[in-house]
Amino acid sequence: MKQFARILALCCAWGWLTVQLVQAQVTVTGVVSDTNRLVLPYATVTNLKTGKHSVTDQGGFYRISASRGDRLTVSFVGYNSDTVMVTAASGDQTINIKMTVTSKFLKGVDISAKYSPYQLDSIARREQYGYLLDLPNQPLAGGNTPQGAGIVFSPITRFSKKEKQKRQFKENYVKMEEEKYIDSRFTPILVNRVIGLSGDSLQHFMRDNYPTYDQMRAMDTNDLYYWITDKYKSWMKK
Repeated sequence: MKQFARILALCCAWGWLTVQLVQAQVTVTGVVSDTNRLVLPYATVTNLKTGKHSVTDQGGFYRISASRGDRLTVSFVGYNSDTVMVTAASGDQTINIKMTVTSKFLKGVDISAKYSPYQLDSIARREQYGYLLDLPNQPLAGGNTPQGAGIVFSPITRFSKKEKQKRQFKENYVKMEEEKYIDSRFTPILVNRVIGLSGDSLQHFMRDNYPTYDQMRAMDTNDLYYWITDKYKSWMKK
């Protein structure tokens, strides 16, 4: 009788352990972006096993529950869907996903010597993303709404998932282009040449004194030299 009780207890313990292992959950987080580091808002991340899904926020961040071996698929309008596998047995796992534009949306770009490398890259990106950037934003009110009649909200147009994707994508695209313009002029090579910093000191200075887009647009090359020098003098006093 005692032996039977021990066997029964062992079986129960084994069954409980098996259930715990099967039910072990992994919290998967990450950022969905493309090969140009442009984050993709409102992309859909789906657990193919459970059917549960998550939607990325405006910064492309997602969070979803899964188990080891589950496959997650990511979709965004105009991009090839991507699938990744959860490898962690429990706890947290970070999976950043980079998506590629569907080939039918890619266009050729004529290269001309009259453009700078930044301008050429910018033209190529504009051609690449034109299929989304050229789409008109849906208005808050219908085109036939008379003046003074109030705003007509449509969940199928302006507030649909695709419309939110498109609007946030355009905002992120503008920010990306501004950062790339800044980085094309405010370079480590230039800063090193002006003030002589290198290594970690150079990185810290550039991080602490990263200029705004408006500042860079307002300065020519000579103004930028003076600006860097003035910033360096102030930075050294800290």
